[in-house]
Amino acid sequence: MGITILRDGDREYYRVTKAWDGKETQKYVRIGRNKEKALKLAKALEESLGQRQAASKQRKKLQGEGIIHEDGRVVGLQLVNRTREGRKPWQEFKIRVKEPGKAAKFKTVSVTAHGLKKAFELSIERICQLRDIELNSELHKRMLGSYVEYLVDASAINANLDGHEIDIEAVTPKIRAVESANANKQSEFEQSKQNKEHRDLEEGMRAALSRFEKVGNTIRG
Repeated sequence: MGITILRDGDREYYRVTKAWDGKETQKYVRIGRNKEKALKLAKALEESLGQRQAASKQRKKLQGEGIIHEDGRVVGLQLVNRTREGRKPWQEFKIRVKEPGKAAKFKTVSVTAHGLKKAFELSIERICQLRDIELNSELHKRMLGSYVEYLVDASAINANLDGHEIDIEAVTPKIRAVESANANKQSEFEQSKQNKEHRDLEEGMRAALSRFEKVGNTIRG
C-alpha cells in the first residue's frame, strides 16, 4: 500500500496503491529526469485516492456496514457470563474493536455494577468513541436499537444459571414486543415532558412581557 517503485526494464515508475470496497486501485507515475516532480505527482495521487478510500469507509460506517451484524447485534460487543472460584457468577459486556491498520482494542463494562440496560448504553458509547462515531447520530441510535438482542442473550444466561433452558426462537418475539411497548411509553413520556417544558417557557415569556409592559406604563405615567 502507499507509494512504491516499480521497475520495468530500464524504466521506473511510482506505483500508488489504495484499496476500498474489496478492490485495489493502482496508479502509475513515470519517473523521468525530474524525480522530485514525479514524486510530487505520486503523492497528489495518493492523497486523492486516500480521500476516495476515506469516503468509502465513512459511507459504510453510516450504513452500519461492519458495525451491525445481520442478526442485529453490534460487531465487537458480546454479553458474557463470568465465573471464578469463590465468588458468584457475574455478567459483563466484552468489547473488541479492530479498525483497519490498527491494533485491536478491548474493554469491558460490568452488568452487575450498572444493570443490563445502562451497561449496554455505556458499551455502545465506548464503541462509538473507539470507532469515531458521533454520539446521537443515526448510526449511534441504530446501535442502541440492538438492545433487545442482548436482552434475549441475558434471558438465556439467567435461565441457564437457574438450571433451565429456553426456546430462543419462541421467546425472542415476546421480548421484542415487551421492549417495543416500553420504548413507546418512554417516547410518549419524553414528548409529554417536552410539551410541558414548552408550555412553561411560553408562560414565563408572557409573564415577563406583562411585567415589562407594567414598568413601561409606570414610566410613561
